[in-house]
Amino acid sequence: MFESSKDLLYIVLSLSILWFTVFLCWLIYQAARVLRNANKIVENLTRKLELISDAVEFMRKKVENMSGHMGIVSKVASGLVDKFVLGKISDKLEEKVAERNARKKSKKKK
Repeated sequence: MFESSKDLLYIVLSLSILWFTVFLCWLIYQAARVLRNANKIVENLTRKLELISDAVEFMRKKVENMSGHMGIVSKVASGLVDKFVLGKISDKLEEKVAERNARKKSKKKK
């Protein structure tokens, strides 16, 4: 079977090259799986970031819309405050002034 030790060396080298090739193929396969998983993670992250961006944009539009309405609401509220609260205060002040004037007139008559 083996005529010389050189034949044995060639058989051992061929087996070593075969195992090295199998190992290299397995290593390339594992690297491809890792890269595929990394790609899936990046795609998932991109999708989630797009959802977050859409949600932030939606909230920004709602806040802008509400701020437009809040201007109108604040104008109405300030009008109501002017009408009722300031109107009552001015009525009370007019009553106080009228009372003072009445007191002054009564003092002058005495």
